[in-house]
Amino acid sequence: HTTILVCEDEASLRELVRITLGDGYQFLEATDGTAALELVRSERPDVVVLDVMMPGMSGLDVIRAVRDEPELAATPVVAISAWTHLEGEALEAGADCFVGKPFEPDDLRACVEKLLVGR
Repeated sequence: HTTILVCEDEASLRELVRITLGDGYQFLEATDGTAALELVRSERPDVVVLDVMMPGMSGLDVIRAVRDEPELAATPVVAISAWTHLEGEALEAGADCFVGKPFEPDDLRACVEKLLVGR
């Protein structure tokens, strides 16, 4: 099974990501950056969908931490944020893809599928 880690502090948005991506995946969920990083380390998801703005450790911090660990560095990361001006920062931190919120379901799906093809 392809595993996708959804890291977003709002339950409704985590659910929306799951519904958008569909039943073909196994989902892990985290509500903050610290939990997300722990799950990336322990579960090695195929793709991480990560909100940039979260309490505590931000999505940008998570991306940087993942990129800094050699065994995790290749993990594909989709950054999502309502703050579209953060796109440059997210990509600079190492996100593979950026999707603004509220996201277009097709954009998120296309992003995830593109990253999975490269795995």
